[in-house]
Amino acid sequence: MTDRKPLLSKNEQDYDEINGISMGSRAVNPSVHQHNVVILPLDENNNNSNNSNNNSNNNSNNNSNNNNNNNNTNNNNNNTYQEIGKGLTNSNTTTKTTTDKNKKRKKDKIPSLYIAEKEQPITFDDFGIADDTNPIEVKHQIQNHMFGFKPFKSKLTKRRVEERSPEVQSLYSDEQKDINSSNSISNTIGNVIYCIIFGLPLSILYVICSIILCLTYFGLPYGKLFWRLKGFVFWPFGKYLQLSTTNSLFGQDEERLPISSGRRRAQSIAHRKLTLYNYIGAFIYYLFIAPFIIISETIVLSLAWMLVVSIPTAKNHTKLLTHLITNPLKLRVGDYPRADCQILLYPVEAFNRFYYKYTINGMNVVLVNLLPFVIISLVFGFFLEHKINPIVIFICCLLSTIPLSYYNGMAIASLSAQTSFAIGALINASFGSIIELILYVVSISGAQEEVARSALTGALLGSMLLIPGLSMVIGGLKHKEQRFNPTLMGVNTILLMIAVVAAFAPTLFYKIYGSFGFSCTSCVQQPTNVTVDGVAINGSAVTNTLMDCGKCTIVSSNLDEDPIYTQKARTLMYICSGILPLTYFIGLLFTLKTHTHILHAPPEKKRPESTTDAHETNEKKIEYEWSKLQCIIVLLACTTMFALVSEKLVDTIDPVVSALGLTHEFLGVTILGIIPSAAEYLNAVQFAIHNNMPLALEIGASAAVQITLFQMPVLVFICAVYNHLSSAGSFTLIFPLMDFFAIFFGVMVMNLVFSNGRTNYFIGSTLVIIYLVIVFCFYFTPVA
Repeated sequence: MTDRKPLLSKNEQDYDEINGISMGSRAVNPSVHQHNVVILPLDENNNNSNNSNNNSNNNSNNNSNNNNNNNNTNNNNNNTYQEIGKGLTNSNTTTKTTTDKNKKRKKDKIPSLYIAEKEQPITFDDFGIADDTNPIEVKHQIQNHMFGFKPFKSKLTKRRVEERSPEVQSLYSDEQKDINSSNSISNTIGNVIYCIIFGLPLSILYVICSIILCLTYFGLPYGKLFWRLKGFVFWPFGKYLQLSTTNSLFGQDEERLPISSGRRRAQSIAHRKLTLYNYIGAFIYYLFIAPFIIISETIVLSLAWMLVVSIPTAKNHTKLLTHLITNPLKLRVGDYPRADCQILLYPVEAFNRFYYKYTINGMNVVLVNLLPFVIISLVFGFFLEHKINPIVIFICCLLSTIPLSYYNGMAIASLSAQTSFAIGALINASFGSIIELILYVVSISGAQEEVARSALTGALLGSMLLIPGLSMVIGGLKHKEQRFNPTLMGVNTILLMIAVVAAFAPTLFYKIYGSFGFSCTSCVQQPTNVTVDGVAINGSAVTNTLMDCGKCTIVSSNLDEDPIYTQKARTLMYICSGILPLTYFIGLLFTLKTHTHILHAPPEKKRPESTTDAHETNEKKIEYEWSKLQCIIVLLACTTMFALVSEKLVDTIDPVVSALGLTHEFLGVTILGIIPSAAEYLNAVQFAIHNNMPLALEIGASAAVQITLFQMPVLVFICAVYNHLSSAGSFTLIFPLMDFFAIFFGVMVMNLVFSNGRTNYFIGSTLVIIYLVIVFCFYFTPVA
């Protein structure tokens, strides 16, 4: 609803108050208008003088109008109503000339009653962009709301640690914490868990290494070292791991000796050269003991890092392992810091729940931890295919898909923000769907066209139901109610209806006019005699064989053998496939060219002169997290890696389906339809947690639009070229009825929710329930 200006000017309202005329009676009751009232819209500076003139004019007008009313009552009822907002009166009044002059003077200031104000363009405030947001992030947030751009939550610029919360700042700080400040119940429980899982096995290993080294005699200094470290690795909390700054290589009890003797001993040890004894001890340590220490410490720090919350343990053991390799004999352990040593570690906690916010080169640590699965899946798939269970390879390939899709989205968003809107839209259209298209093309080339079609259906259902549903549930748990402006959803919701109609029009056409036959089972031949009026033909009955079938089902005929498909439905499919991308580019033209005025910059706020220089200095320091070259390298690397991973993923589909007892349709709708779009799910949930529900819903709508307007037509034309227009082993727009009805109801529910303007966890849970019901329908779908 657009705002309208008041129907009466201030002078008119003052006049009504004096004469006892209400707004309702002025607009409805004709008896009030039996007097031709002249309302002069006057300037505020001359209100007093003009009001007195108006009163005198009104009295004279009342007398004249009373005489006219006695003769022409009906004419007054029809002709004395004028537009109130313009202050017009009957042309028969005595002050017609004065009214016309005032009417011209106030023509632009008092609009008509029936003309709405011009709608204001959307400003940065509507998008939740703060005034102090840097220009790079402003452009990024604008692109998140524009058609043709996939919304992406992560920031594209480098953030200073000082700008983040105190909890996050502590994650990047190397300052030693006070153990009393971290002596909470949760930390104590975490430290005990560390002691049981990591500390006890490592301490046993260190004791064994110490005994072996001491037995060799030459490794006695290293044996003493590991004997001292056994207590530190078992319970490191509140203890100092220090590095000696002197040349002392044996012992750490210098401070306990008298000052004079301690100094003399330190000087003598500092100038003593390594003898054959020291070389043999170092040889024994690095050849026989160090490999076991490296393997064990690597396992501990890797497991601790993968758990994310135990990253403090991983950092401690990384630093410990580094110095055990470089200068082990200079390590010292004590309850207090020493003057001749440098403090390396002072652990106070083994776990920290805030490490889920930890980022590495702009990427969340959880996604970074999934990158090793890319290498693991390639090694298992190409070199150990016959030795590793296919289910293990399948799981590794799925886990590797998540970071590749997220890195791909980060590179697209960063590269789009560093280029123009047109180039950014082109990058989103091409590389934004590259992960899914590679999976679908590889599936079709691997004779898994049913999986590709089901994965498309699952991606659509997830975009329309699961992404909004999860966002509403998770966002509703933190915020009681979340509101959004349905008009800010852009053109995605409108284009989605058009896209679904055009994409599934060939399916509806063929289901109505296509050829179908019967597929029967348990048939038995029964011979019968043919007679004419009870008389046998040629003196004997003719034997005819009939088939008695117990079960028959209606099946679709081969598409290439059906003239309805080859002559009509196939042509319709290619026409729709050509129209769908055209609709996509029309949406881009609308957003990027003809209606760019709806996104305008707010007026610059005046800053004090003292802060102007500081603000300009901060703007110069703003840097992208990834440069253009880095974005291009990441895009090419992700595309290549996923092409290799998807090949092994498709190869393991049949063994996984047979081992788990699933169908290809169910596997495609659920796992293969969701995992490649993991980046969209993560971004939508993050937007919902930060109370940005418009963008959380926009992610699902834009993904669904891109699937129907871009991915499906591209697959149709690729298969047409690859298979020479044959439907065998190709992707067509002839979907099963189950897929058609699932998408149809998904679109209806999504549009109903988007038109509400408010969300909560109850509405989100209903969307998730509807999605689960449809998924279970696919689970129980019989195999064709």
